[in-house]
Amino acid sequence: MYSKHGVDRFYCFVRITQILLTGILFLLPHAASLSSPRIIPFHQFTFAQNNVCINPRCFISENHVNGKYGKLEFSMRNVPGEGDCMFLAVALATSTSMGLGGNDALLRAIANETREVVAQILSAKEGNLHVEGRRLVKASDLLKSAAKKEGINDEIYIELLRNGTLQGGGPELTVLSNVLRRPISVYELTNDEQFDIGVPNVCKIQCVGIFGDIFTDPLGNIPNHAILGGLQEGAYSWHIHVLVVDAGNGEKHACALLPKQCYM
Repeated sequence: MYSKHGVDRFYCFVRITQILLTGILFLLPHAASLSSPRIIPFHQFTFAQNNVCINPRCFISENHVNGKYGKLEFSMRNVPGEGDCMFLAVALATSTSMGLGGNDALLRAIANETREVVAQILSAKEGNLHVEGRRLVKASDLLKSAAKKEGINDEIYIELLRNGTLQGGGPELTVLSNVLRRPISVYELTNDEQFDIGVPNVCKIQCVGIFGDIFTDPLGNIPNHAILGGLQEGAYSWHIHVLVVDAGNGEKHACALLPKQCYM
């Protein structure tokens, strides 16, 4: 769980970076779009002991993915709300995509290591990162933009990132998509009249942005590949999916979305 300010970094840092870096990053919807009264309150969700959401059980997104329109179905697994939820959600989605899963202790360890990796890359004096389409950004320029948005210098930004004070947002997801060499899609709960009463068994979500859309599955062109046959829910999907929800009291929370099939 992290503060609204932390999520505003995710939704709004791209606007600042576009001005500074001449349109390098794509626009995402403003964070205010998450506050619609018709969106299901996260506190009404029900979870099993393994943190898998059992009410609602299914999360559906009707989006364009890699230029194709289709319906994507997910289950959702929660992660601890300790200020590291974005890193934890990416760690869980990644490990599950390899058929491994992961307990909270393991995920925390991975999240801590991930912070250090992201800090090292953002601190690099040379080198580019892929952002979207054919657009690249220098790691040093991404750091400067992110630090300016926070009103601090580059050195303090890296220090806060390493010690866990700074929550994961757009700059960190940009780096993570490059480290993993996988696309990371971020979703939010969508508005719908039918969700005004109670919590439905099926919950609609919408994709608000994709980091690293250039990184496609190398197995995608192999016909009837055994790994892509849906052997285990959430496993072997190249694409990483994260859901951001309103946790109440001005805080947002990230969870891992586990695809029913191996979506490219």
